[in-house]
Amino acid sequence: MHLIALRAEYQITVDRAQNRVFYQNFAQMRTATTLPHYCADWQAALAEVQPGFCILTDMQVVSENGTDLLSEFQAVEQLIVQRGVQLVAEVHVPGLSTRRYTDAVTTRQAMPVEYFLDIWDATQFLDALQLRTGTAA
Repeated sequence: MHLIALRAEYQITVDRAQNRVFYQNFAQMRTATTLPHYCADWQAALAEVQPGFCILTDMQVVSENGTDLLSEFQAVEQLIVQRGVQLVAEVHVPGLSTRRYTDAVTTRQAMPVEYFLDIWDATQFLDALQLRTGTAA
């Protein structure tokens, strides 16, 4: 795993061998109103993967200030789609409203998303998908 960014609000790492990005929000994301490095961090991560890559996202903590950061999140979504994402596996806490916030960000223009309740299941799903499709590096 190659660490791309470790910020108070989030972490981004890349596994080149798996052609996979791992993204995790931290508690500070809930109150963030600006993320000055967010787009550049994602650009750096996307430069490390090949088209057909997958993203595993731990969305158990998300921003509830969706309107403050919505345009920035959607701009990154477009970068991800343009780079050729195969699938985004989002992990949410059962019973919490985190999925509602991420659904508001996803424009669904071309970003395929699957939802999971724990990271283990999401990882196993992505491993099997990449094995079937041969998209791991």
